[in-house]
Amino acid sequence: MKLVVSNNMKAKYIKLGDFAALCTWLVSSVVMAISSLIFFGQDFRGYFAAARVLIIGGNPYDYKQLVPILLEVTGYVGNNPYYYPPWFAWFITPLTWLPFNIARVFWMLFNFAIWVVGLCLLSKLLNWPDTGWRRWLMYLFATFLFALITWRYEQTGIILFTLLVATLTTIHKKKWVWAGLWLSLLLIKPNITFILVVAIIVWLIRRGHWQPFITMCLVLASLLFVSTIATPDWYRPLFETGFRNGLGYVLDGPNNIVAVRINTTLMDWLTMFGINRTVCVVINIIASVIGGISIVWGIIKSKSLLKVVILSLLVTFAVIPYILQYDFPLLTLPLFWGLALLSYTRKTLWGGMVICGFIASVLVWERPISDGYWIVIGLIILTVWSWTLSTSQSIPEDLLLTKT
Repeated sequence: MKLVVSNNMKAKYIKLGDFAALCTWLVSSVVMAISSLIFFGQDFRGYFAAARVLIIGGNPYDYKQLVPILLEVTGYVGNNPYYYPPWFAWFITPLTWLPFNIARVFWMLFNFAIWVVGLCLLSKLLNWPDTGWRRWLMYLFATFLFALITWRYEQTGIILFTLLVATLTTIHKKKWVWAGLWLSLLLIKPNITFILVVAIIVWLIRRGHWQPFITMCLVLASLLFVSTIATPDWYRPLFETGFRNGLGYVLDGPNNIVAVRINTTLMDWLTMFGINRTVCVVINIIASVIGGISIVWGIIKSKSLLKVVILSLLVTFAVIPYILQYDFPLLTLPLFWGLALLSYTRKTLWGGMVICGFIASVLVWERPISDGYWIVIGLIILTVWSWTLSTSQSIPEDLLLTKT
């Protein structure tokens, strides 16, 4: 009788702990989202202005045409040239019928919702963490580490994360047309996702799955055709002098350079240590060659698409010369995958938690944003360790996403 009572009490406390962890994650996430909406905000104004320009028949790549709208909705011009594909601005156009601040709320709600969806899909895909307090606390950690800064800058990193998880889920279920659609949409930010998409496509083609590639090409061609019909000269500003200034400098309107832009990249990280810029470029080239060889090796040798994806992500964030910390939600995949493998033994799990503690600490002490590159370094260490462990442990096939 006492044993039954004890077990019932234990189960009750476990359920209570699970519920408390779930509430902590949800409440904390809502607080982070609302505080980001009230006290921060940056790039949605650029998307909003580009969409408004499209509606009135203008060209969103012409910064001069964005200026009046940026002034109207926020009272200043700022650093918001438009660099996304034209169809991304068309996706934003429904929000332009709303007042700007109301549109921002909807943008935040959308990003909050798909972040939750993306996390749930990822857990289902990896079958980790177990439902309960471990899962909710892991979600809280990822939200603090990756989603918060993306919400603050109103960026697209969470959209890319959810699209990638949706891609992997549909590939796992052999829904090739849907996989091709998600892959095409992943290219709304090609500086971040081009290597990743190419690696996925090549891995699939090598295994005889052409459908996602064909679907992706058809979708991209259709989007490009429709965008060109709607705005025939959309590409012309791309070839004008100064168009790319916003990638390397902080602007306050067309050709008005305010400061040099600092990114969360290997070269900017090395520069902060006083290393000569030329030396930084050489180091980045060497790292890029090594990374490229690693991806090719992974595509040829690995039976796991997820391994190829994670390798492509880490190489991208390690060497691409234009990435910022608000693009990091994609790194949720290597974080979850690495900890999932390390969780097979208590000793390795604690080691993984120590690495995660270091990664999280970066958000507290980083100055400037290039220090965020330490997060990439920490995740590379975590992934290499877990990858090494996976070769010596019996890992379930579904965790490695080999059933395609």
